[in-house]
Amino acid sequence: MLFNKSRIEEYELVDQTANLEEGPSSAAGEGELTFQEEEEGGSNSDTSEFFDDIDEFSRKTHQDEDFNSDSKFQTVLSQYEGVRTISKHACGILCGIFVAIWVVAVIVYASNSPKTIIKNLQWQTNVYEMNGENVTLNTYSSSKDNVTLKSYRKNLFLPYREAITWLDRRQYPKTNGNQAGGYYLTKGKEGKYVVKQAHTKFEESLMESAQFNYENNFFYVSDVKLNPGRPFNQMNDNYHILVTDKLPQWRHLTFAIYWLYNSQTNVHIPIQPPASEILKDEKELGGAEILEKLHFAEFSPSGDYVVFGFGHNLYLQSLFDEKDSLVKITENGSPTVYNGKPDWVYEEEVIPDYKLLWWSPDEENLVFATLNDTNVKEYELDYFVKDALEVDNTYTESLQGKVDGVNQYPVKSSIRYPKPGTANPMLSIHNFQLSTKKLTAINIKDDKLGIDQILYDAEWVDSQKMLFKLSDRTSTLLSKKVYEPKRSLTELTVASSIDSFAEYKGWIEKIPPITIIPKPQDENSYVDKVVVNGRIHLGLFDNAGSSNYSKLLTSSGSWDVLLNSPVVYNDIEKTVYFLATIRSTMDAHLVSMNIENGDAKSPQIITGIDKDGFYSVDFSKDGQFLNLNYEGPLQPWQRVINTAELHDYINSRDNKNQDSGFDEFIESHKVINNFQTTKNNLQNVNLPTRVYRKVSVGKNADGTPIELNVIEILPPNFDPKTGKKHPLLVHVYGGPGSTTVTKAFMVEFQDVVSASLDAIVLIIDPRGTGDQNWAFRSFATNNLGFYEPRDIVTVASEYIAANKYIDKYKTAVWGWSYGGFTTLKTLEFDVGQTFKFGMAVAPVTNWLFYDSIYTERYMGLPSTNEKYASQGKISKYDSFKALKRFLLMHGTADDNVHLQNSLWLLDNFNLNEVENYDLHFFPDSDHSIYYHNANHIIFDKLLRWLSDAFSGRFDDL
Repeated sequence: MLFNKSRIEEYELVDQTANLEEGPSSAAGEGELTFQEEEEGGSNSDTSEFFDDIDEFSRKTHQDEDFNSDSKFQTVLSQYEGVRTISKHACGILCGIFVAIWVVAVIVYASNSPKTIIKNLQWQTNVYEMNGENVTLNTYSSSKDNVTLKSYRKNLFLPYREAITWLDRRQYPKTNGNQAGGYYLTKGKEGKYVVKQAHTKFEESLMESAQFNYENNFFYVSDVKLNPGRPFNQMNDNYHILVTDKLPQWRHLTFAIYWLYNSQTNVHIPIQPPASEILKDEKELGGAEILEKLHFAEFSPSGDYVVFGFGHNLYLQSLFDEKDSLVKITENGSPTVYNGKPDWVYEEEVIPDYKLLWWSPDEENLVFATLNDTNVKEYELDYFVKDALEVDNTYTESLQGKVDGVNQYPVKSSIRYPKPGTANPMLSIHNFQLSTKKLTAINIKDDKLGIDQILYDAEWVDSQKMLFKLSDRTSTLLSKKVYEPKRSLTELTVASSIDSFAEYKGWIEKIPPITIIPKPQDENSYVDKVVVNGRIHLGLFDNAGSSNYSKLLTSSGSWDVLLNSPVVYNDIEKTVYFLATIRSTMDAHLVSMNIENGDAKSPQIITGIDKDGFYSVDFSKDGQFLNLNYEGPLQPWQRVINTAELHDYINSRDNKNQDSGFDEFIESHKVINNFQTTKNNLQNVNLPTRVYRKVSVGKNADGTPIELNVIEILPPNFDPKTGKKHPLLVHVYGGPGSTTVTKAFMVEFQDVVSASLDAIVLIIDPRGTGDQNWAFRSFATNNLGFYEPRDIVTVASEYIAANKYIDKYKTAVWGWSYGGFTTLKTLEFDVGQTFKFGMAVAPVTNWLFYDSIYTERYMGLPSTNEKYASQGKISKYDSFKALKRFLLMHGTADDNVHLQNSLWLLDNFNLNEVENYDLHFFPDSDHSIYYHNANHIIFDKLLRWLSDAFSGRFDDL
């Protein structure tokens, strides 16, 4: 195996001190980290410092070039038998050299810039050849502290982005004469919500304060939804939705109180179900009003209606029609029947949203999904410390009181959680016609997809046609189906079907929405991601019923459109924007394509691919404005770009398709995040150096190399030439289709470990992970637990063999969630040969215990895949006896990766007499492990445990 040199050669955060004083609005200074600052204190002048630095540089550079030790010099010298005097000529030369140096020093001192020269000399000493590559290390200063867990927890190194919610054209202010666009909602001072306009001084408050009083109680606004059909500052006949008192349920779902707010009257009206629908007993409250928390509340396209969820039923409230002020759409909502809202597994694995409903653009049809979990088996959760009202994922709360402040018995809860091979949620789809108030069930029966099919996406292409993407339960077959209510209220027509395994040995997964191409005089077209020759590209579909794309907008054989990239259409420029891996699979650059005359193999480069860059984007709905975030590898920044000005600039240039893109135009825009604050914080610490590598672990069938993306983290003040031995930590996630290794700038736990323990850290994306082509991803198909440990061991063992500064007796691997599974499988496979220690947090230990939709997507049904037994679980328990020690931690109320996983593993350790491990449970914590200071404790424990491991404290246990 070779540590191949990537064609992307920005491996580190280099010192660029010349830009130290430039502010964040400077085009040249953004994104360039400077970690070296001048030493303070002492009485030495810049001239004397100059000589000291020259001497130090000379000593380091020429320490092996002592003239007196040269053998030829000694031979000549011996002929003179002890003559040791220096000739007048030689003395004159030395004096001349000294005078020349003195003159240069005086000139430099006069110009007051000695540091510039010295810095250049010192910068060269930070370059080392490692694994065949020149690596530039971050500058180290003994006067600064290394990054620590304490400074990491203070979020000192985050980019402080400004939150932006773009306004649609109908929401533009009524009073501002500038209708050029670029309006967005954000938080201003003191948490107030304000509307700003990009590149102008326009700023208008939506409300005077984020706090308001209702019935002698104070409420704090945590979110705002502007009316979509009116200018945001229109006073009459205008309501916005405010959100208060959010209570998280799962990852995206919440309970909250929703309000209608009128800025003219400053009146707050709670959105509530009818009094007859209230579920809680209010008798003991003396008639006081109780405000019920809803699942969600959403405007209709015109802003005349609000649809909201309560008790798993849907309600429609008219804002201006008193006759039909409140209509109950569904009647069958229950703890196991979800109308317009995902259940646990849908929210986690299918549609990461809090709602499952879609308005037609003309507001005539409201389509929603219903999930029936009646046959889905329950998983029970016990809460030992939490109050019943803190248990937020059940509707049948235990209202038992506490005795002496404790629960005598655990508060019990349960979730409907399907596991591989068991009953899945039953999907049905319905349409509510606004004009008739009629509810109709849509027939989705399909023998090929089965009775437990999965709805991955739904979108109105125009007011007449809606497109559904449905799959079978194993996420292998995908069927696009069209709903046309004017043709039939109940039937769907099939547009196309694909078999992901047959076509690219892959799977169907969470799908970003399609991109609508409006055509005022015809049916709308749309752009969708398609797989062509094993790569993700963009296809243009003429209408909702098209069986295939009419035009392939991208078709390169060497890069992919990022699966999770937004695809945004600008109708004025006839252009779509998207992120692609053109530079490398660790980069994400912004490019565009004209849908009418663009070259599919040569998109318009916007952010230059001639240098490393990982970007994220958030466009206004019409594509006219761009919230552009540079994520790394240098210090992140945020800018707002007017795309009309961008295209004017593009059209004025000759280099429209060159790799440099249009960074000079982008960098002329002001940085809007708090760049300087983060920059100052970064300059006050010593950071480890991140090196980005591609590592070959074999060849594909066509002879092309199989390359893994790897980040190498080197500790502050690292010097490979000293002979010092460093511990090695490998961090891994490894889930199929996931991406951990990118060139985004990060200061995370891995950097803290490196800086605190003087350790080298490798972060590895093994085969099967994301942002590479399907030839790479498909290694995970029906094969979880096989390639991940082999790739981790291969990379780590070869790295240790190639680098003598690694202490091979101080090596560890760790991961969380799927990373915990990968960690345990790696330790099982390695049998103590490469790794001596391991840490697994909230690990999957047997894929029969995880949810069905995720697991079957990659492994199929247990009845058809024998690898569930052979490699889909931890089974070789004696392998762990070869380790010096390992650590296992889990939250007891983990609704995602159940505690059952760790308890099952512990039981098997008991049966096989495995004792060399430490264990920690976190009471009532879920998968994120946060409850009651748990997140603070877990990272303290991880770092301390590693310190003990690397210092030898476990050697004699």
